[in-house]
Formats: sequence, structure tokens, C-alpha cells
Amino acid sequence: MKILTLDFETEFSDDYTLKKMTTEAYIRDERFQAHGAAIRWPTTEQTTWYTDAQLRDVFKEIDWSSTALLAHHAHFEGLILSHHYDVRPCFWFDTLSMGRMMLGNHLSVALDALAKHFGLAGKTVPYHLFKGRRWDEITSDVQATIAEGCCHDVQLTWQLFQILAQTFPRGEYELVDMTVRMFTEPKLIGDIDLLADIWREEANKKQTMLDELGITAEELQSADRFKTLLEAEGVEIEYKDGKNGAIPAFAKNDDFMKELLDDDNERVGALATARLGIKSTALQSRAETIGWMARRGPLAIYLRFAGAATTRWAGGDASNFQNLKRGHRIRSSLTAPDGYLFAAPDASQIECRFLNYLAGQWDVIERFRNGEDPYVGIAAQFYGRPIGKADTNERGTGKQAELSCGYGCGGAKFQRTAALGIYGPPVKLTEQEARGFVDLYRATHNAVVAYWRQADAILGYLKAGNETQWGPVTVKDHRIWLPNGAPLIYDTLEIDEFGEWRVRTRHGWQKMYGAKLVENVIQAIARVHIGECMKTIAREGLSIVGMSHDELWVLIPEGEGAEQDLQFCLDVIGSSPSWLPDVPLAAEGKMDKRYPK
Repeated sequence: MKILTLDFETEFSDDYTLKKMTTEAYIRDERFQAHGAAIRWPTTEQTTWYTDAQLRDVFKEIDWSSTALLAHHAHFEGLILSHHYDVRPCFWFDTLSMGRMMLGNHLSVALDALAKHFGLAGKTVPYHLFKGRRWDEITSDVQATIAEGCCHDVQLTWQLFQILAQTFPRGEYELVDMTVRMFTEPKLIGDIDLLADIWREEANKKQTMLDELGITAEELQSADRFKTLLEAEGVEIEYKDGKNGAIPAFAKNDDFMKELLDDDNERVGALATARLGIKSTALQSRAETIGWMARRGPLAIYLRFAGAATTRWAGGDASNFQNLKRGHRIRSSLTAPDGYLFAAPDASQIECRFLNYLAGQWDVIERFRNGEDPYVGIAAQFYGRPIGKADTNERGTGKQAELSCGYGCGGAKFQRTAALGIYGPPVKLTEQEARGFVDLYRATHNAVVAYWRQADAILGYLKAGNETQWGPVTVKDHRIWLPNGAPLIYDTLEIDEFGEWRVRTRHGWQKMYGAKLVENVIQAIARVHIGECMKTIAREGLSIVGMSHDELWVLIPEGEGAEQDLQFCLDVIGSSPSWLPDVPLAAEGKMDKRYPK
């Protein structure tokens, strides 16, 4: 297999730009034009610029069944190739993905930033000189500068690949390739009519709220005008610190806003509900984004490899397929192509199983081994009576306790989460009841609490850069090395002025403590297991077209062997990994023409 390195330069303008459009929409737009691309040839080690017309001839001469491609942001180059040139290499390498895993997502891994990080010369392409111009409208001297800069970018990409490959886990290359192909060789079909219905229903719902209140969307969206509406109802506004002084506490997570939702004055509660409904357009905007994508072709599933600090995948390109939670209406719009079924095998309670096993909470592990319901025990203790699956509210809070309290959840957060209905039907708990659940969990999970204390000590090792083994992971050089060789990076770990641990993330500084470190490690090793399962399933010839955390999206050929293929996926996901062979894992999942419920 030979590796070509490739980089495209494309037309853009003030209106037609990746700054205002998704990657998929930009590439599939009728205005798209490639000025050309630079290619590094491995046999001669020379890099050459080709115009769009030349590329079409060059690509025809390449045997793509034995030729791999390397790019920086392979999603971009890959969709251009498949959509506009009908080119699909045998394998994809991507330095953007590699950099994100090996350096962490708290740093920029754009080509220019990554090059400078390693002491290489930055980008030189003069984008300002050809904005809004087609190739034949650009002067010859600027064309030459573009070609030279693009060749330089290709050489940078190859140099970065050489550097990153020294430590990048070999087993992760296959997962990078699969991640790129989810976007560049899309297969799932979007139900355009259903997506349009979802958009209209959301729009109608918001308009109905406005009509009933006799106000406009502008009045709700403006903080000042919303404040006036509340004051007219006799509400005393609460404030919080903002960047430029005190601002009204109107965010959905502000306690003041939550109190307004339950205000005795029905109009006040309706105003707060409408404000949050108008401001929160996630469902409507996502239905719109995916709906337009479906009109252009199969759904290009954009996932960012190692996009989370735990090396898990993260959503991207404004569609965030990674975050379609159970019950999400958009799920039903995702359909399998002709001849296939959509399977969604899922690792059952994988984090809870890894957590209790590594902590040595053997009573919980035995319940998992015996196939018992893991949630009813703590619920029965709290409510003082037997709890079964028919007790949906009580079992839901038991599920919440077993799954969320393992990471140090406190009473206030437990109360808020229960009200949201994330683990079952929404349940309103008093502060005392929520705290009671938390205390009960900690009293009945002594080993898990002790595991948090171990993690407190591990923070000291991480800060000092010392080495120690901690279960299936190794602590060394300010990093936690996972069983697959990937690092969790803590080289910014420090103690703040209040004596608390903190670490820098892409969102700024984040508090760090033992239970939080446990959460990071458990989610990371769950990701390692899921990644290994993805490779095993793909090697069997089944196509993985997307995923959502611990759930894989697999296309299974229709016919007599469909049930057997689904069972194979479940067996793979439910098998213990080689690096923790005794942990009891399990899997569940169904298949249908649509995303199975």
C-alpha cells in the first residue's frame, strides 16, 4: 500500500464559506469548484500542483485499491474526492485526528498551529488574494503562489505524519479510517418529509406559545424586554456576574430561571417556558440541518475522532449525530438504504460495569454476572419496598443513582437530573430526598468511594510526572496511558489559589478531583473497548456508518443471515476485553429499516 499526501484549494467568498456553512453543505453546493490540489508522490518524494482539469486525468491513472491517502482534515478532502471525483482510496490517514489524540483537545490542531507546535514553518497560502474568484479569474502570479503554498501544506502534512506516527497507537489508524468514511462515503438516508414535519411542529409549538401570551419572539429573545415582561407581573429580577458586570439570571441553568418555571403566577411560568423554548432551537435547527443534507444526498455522519478529552468521539459539522439521545424524534428519520437493515447494538451499562469492577464493588458485579436488574436494589432500599420494572418512576431514580452517583454526583445535581427525566420519567424530588439517594449510594458502595480516594492520590502522581500502574492504565509523564496506547493528557494540571486541582480544557479551566478523574478514566476505557469492537465488526464485512457513545450503527444485509449478523455484533460488544478479561459485559440492540427504538 502506497500513501499519497493530498491537499485541495477551493473557491470561497464572503457568502460561500466554511465560516457560514457546514463542511457537507459547502462541498455539495452547486457553487463548489476546486482550484486544484497538491499531491506528494511517495516514489519520487516530490510534491506537484495540479489544476482541477489535470486532477481528473491524474486520478484515472491511480489504482485506488492499493493506494491510501493522507490529509490534514481528511473529512474535507475525502468528501470532495468521493462527491466530485468519484475517488475512494483504500485507506485514510488524517493528521488532524492524530494530533487531537496525541496532543489533547485543549490545543489547536489546525495545520498551521500544529506545524508551529513542532517547530515547522506555518501555512503560506494567500487566501485573501483569491477570495470570491474562480481559477480562471486569478492572475498567473497569484495562481503560482497558491500552488506553491498548497505544495508547502502537503509537505507539512507529511512531516507532521512522520512525527505523530512515532507515538500514535497503531490500532487506532483503522478507527480513523472508519471515522472518515462515515462522512466521505455516506450510506444512511434521511426521511425528508419527517424532518420537515419535526421542523414545522417545533415552529408551530413556539408560535402557539407566543399567541397565547400575546407577545412576540423578539420580546422573549431580548433580555431587556423579557425583564420588562417579568417586572410587569411583579417579579423581582435576580442578577449574576457577567463579563461586563451584573446581568439578569436568565440562563436555563440559573436557579432563578428554574424557579420562574414553577412560579405560582401561571403567566410568569408560561413566560419562562416560552423564553427557554424560543431560545432553545436545537431540535428545530438540527432537523433543518439534517433535512437539507438529506436533500443533497445520503447523510454524511461527521464525527470528530478523539474530540472529547477522554478520547471519545464528538459530534461536529452542526449536526451532532453523536448526541441523538433515546426518544429523540430525529432518530426515526435515519433510515437504512435499500437491501439493508439499521442495527444499533449497544453496550449495556458499560461504564457502571467497568467502574464497579475496577473499584472492587463485588456485590454490584455479582448482580451483573447473575443478570439481575441492577437498578431495583438501591431503589427498593430507598423507598422501603420491592421495586419492579412496572415502577417506572422509582426504578428510574434507582437507575440514576446507580449510573450517575459513581462519579461523585451531589444532591443538588441529583435533584435537577431527576426532574429532567434523563434516566426515566421526570421525578420531582425534594432536596432532602435527593441528598438521601446520594448518601444511600455512598453508604452501599464503599469500594467506589474508596476508588475516588485512590484517584485523589493519582492526581499527585500526574502533577509530579511520576509513574505508577493503576488497574489497566499506566500513569506516566503527566498522562494516563490507556490499554490501547492512547493518552489522557494532564500536563496542564495545577492547584489554583484556593488549593483546588484544575486542568485546562478547550472550554477553559475545569475543576479536577478524584471522582472526576475516575469518570474520565472509566469513559476512556469504555471507549477503548468500543473501538476494539468496531474493528472486529468491520473486519467481519459489516458496515459501521455511525455511532453514539457506546452504541454502534451497523448496516446489516436483509435476508436469512440478518439475525445471525446482529447476534455477532452483540456477542462482540458483550465480550470482555483482553486487558480486563473477567469484567462481566453485556449488550443489547435491535434492527429495523429505521433507527431502531
